[in-house]
Amino acid sequence: MRLPKYGIGTYKLEDTTTLRNVINSVLPLGVRLCDTAQWYCNEGLIAEVLSSELPKHGLTREDVVVVSKVHPNNHGYEKAKESTLESVSHFQYVDMMLIHWPGMHHSEGVDMRSMRAGTWRALEELLRSGQVRGIGVSNYTVPHLTELLKYTTTGPPSVLQSEFHPRCHQKEIREFCDTHDVQFMGYTPLGRQDLFSKPIVREIAEKYGITPSQVLLKWGVQKGVVTIPRSSSPERNIENATSWTDGVSLKQDDMDLLDKLNDNHRYCWNPNLL
Repeated sequence: MRLPKYGIGTYKLEDTTTLRNVINSVLPLGVRLCDTAQWYCNEGLIAEVLSSELPKHGLTREDVVVVSKVHPNNHGYEKAKESTLESVSHFQYVDMMLIHWPGMHHSEGVDMRSMRAGTWRALEELLRSGQVRGIGVSNYTVPHLTELLKYTTTGPPSVLQSEFHPRCHQKEIREFCDTHDVQFMGYTPLGRQDLFSKPIVREIAEKYGITPSQVLLKWGVQKGVVTIPRSSSPERNIENATSWTDGVSLKQDDMDLLDKLNDNHRYCWNPNLL
């Protein structure tokens, strides 16, 4: 399956009121993708909010795409299968289940290649059963993906989710994904908001009459990346979602200027260290 081009992240969104406000702010704007994870400890809460709020917008579970991820500590066939079935129980089914991280806590002496293979095998079984509708990985590097291609029995992962913003282009791994028809999904697209203060970002925002966050989100979507900003503010979520519906596109010259911000900086985990 192919994911929508944009959605919302839900990391640290852990109370009913906040989630309800976030969901209700973006559904009218056409947002249909919700990204979560076992690690976020909010799958059940998100499922409850979707169940109560979707009918208010004339929508059903089939109208939204839920992405979740296997907790790093649930690596290995048995734990991965058991924990994924628990994720499935919240949502009826999971549209896209990813392996969150190629390693695990306290992995000294652990054969992580074997653990990753076991986790993938569990997801393949659940894919075949229809309990998950797509499977993929998160934070994998080219070596991790190359390894996976040697033992997969269902083809390449449908999705790779990784950090992506103008300071972290991930060119090598995006080219790998293009070659193998893996959809690239980018988290932290706003760079923890410090990118807002970059002069070129502010200049481009002023040029188009949009906000710095909208500049950054347009840059990602125009590169063909599934983009999932996260905010607990309904107003900010509306601002973000509007960047995909306002009909404004950045010109290539401005895209090139934003490209020059790349310095391979990561705000989050660095899987290259594994």
